[in-house]
Amino acid sequence: MIKKLDKFCDTIWLEILVIIGAIVTILLVINWNHWLPGTKAGAFLAIIMPLHVLEEWKLPGGLHYIYNIIFGPKSYGDKYLDRYPMSRFTDMITNVGLALIPLIYAVLAQNYGLSNIVTICIIILSFGEVAAHTIVGCYAYKRYHKTGKKFIYCPGHITALTMFLPAGIYLCCTISNITFTDIFGGILAMVFLGVICVPLQEIPLKKWVLKQGGKTFAFADPKYFSKFLDDNNY
Repeated sequence: MIKKLDKFCDTIWLEILVIIGAIVTILLVINWNHWLPGTKAGAFLAIIMPLHVLEEWKLPGGLHYIYNIIFGPKSYGDKYLDRYPMSRFTDMITNVGLALIPLIYAVLAQNYGLSNIVTICIIILSFGEVAAHTIVGCYAYKRYHKTGKKFIYCPGHITALTMFLPAGIYLCCTISNITFTDIFGGILAMVFLGVICVPLQEIPLKKWVLKQGGKTFAFADPKYFSKFLDDNNY
């Protein structure tokens, strides 16, 4: 069972997300003039997330490495940088949640008068992605500029700037008649989304991943960051 789950956490889940993203793209184009801003906002996430994860994991990949340096225990050194606290398993759950929960939000936006709430939630998430990748990119540049890093970049940064940023700007331009309830609800929806997708699953699962031993759920290598590493980086 663990081996099958490990295999699923490699690329199978991402291929499924790509298919879902393609289907949602077609539906978005067909229904563009009929969907409310909040419905479009939820659809944007389902479309953007597979491409965003492809950059973080594969092209060039390596976000896990800098993430685990920042958020992993310093006492571990470089021992578990391939799987703790971010592993292929935990990050799979995070990204599936960020792609699919907004689709549920989209249905609520279209049918239950929650368009502005969902729109505000996705605006916060979109600009948050840009800010997060920029901050991590600055940290990575500071850490590795002596070993050849020339740009403020971390995997995921390009899709954050070319997809999340335009999506956030578009939603800001289309939302209207905002109330205090909308703002509060949007923040609450974003908090719920963030907590469900990151700490609520990562906190209990990250230690479980370590208990599996071997390279189960581990990333294969630092990808993008490999060229900046030397014996003095830890």
